Amino acid sequence: MINYFKNIFNKDTEYNGQETDNVNVIWIHGANQTDLSFKYLRSQTNFSKEIFVNYSSMNRFSDNLDMITEEVQCRGPHFVIGHSLGGLYALHLTKYIRVLGGVSISTPFAGSSTADWAKYIVPNYPLFRDIGRNADPIRLAQEIKLTVPWTQVVSTTGQVPYHGGPNDGVVTIESMKSRSDMAHVEVPHTHYETVCSDTVADILIEKYKDCNVKYQQQQKTNQ
Repeated sequence: MINYFKNIFNKDTEYNGQETDNVNVIWIHGANQTDLSFKYLRSQTNFSKEIFVNYSSMNRFSDNLDMITEEVQCRGPHFVIGHSLGGLYALHLTKYIRVLGGVSISTPFAGSSTADWAKYIVPNYPLFRDIGRNADPIRLAQEIKLTVPWTQVVSTTGQVPYHGGPNDGVVTIESMKSRSDMAHVEVPHTHYETVCSDTVADILIEKYKDCNVKYQQQQKTNQ
């Protein structure tokens, strides 16, 4: 898999952010993190138009989604990047703002069986109630039909025995690969190694460039 990406991407033509970029990049971090978790990926991608979203995992998913939507809704069009829970927010955003494409990284689109029992141990922690397999954010996300290009980065190493199947230390591979309307790209990383990965940075560059070029072509056609 690593050699496959080496053949596709040429570092000599590394993307450095161009003034012709017309599409905003929205970065949405995972649970209990901040936008600082993207520091390495940002240093490798150098997108010229970026929006950094920060939210608290002590708030309910619906409240955070309202806050994020209000923050970005008048600033499109957008390309969204979300790590872990951030990918779930990114998918929900497609209902409210103009999203032209996206990349989710290690996102549990089918929820977490671990959260199903953990919510009884820590009942006052909103995250466990929001990320269970039958929780509203998961159930409502499954009703969203994507109409834009989307790639899910699937992290495949870092097995933890109590997650109920092969996993990246946090999310099961089954949950990450549960959606058939996304392209799945497997990377040999743990859940948190993905945000420090050159391979993931290359995926982001490629998918964003495709999105931006397509948007510019549409704009020329409409002139």
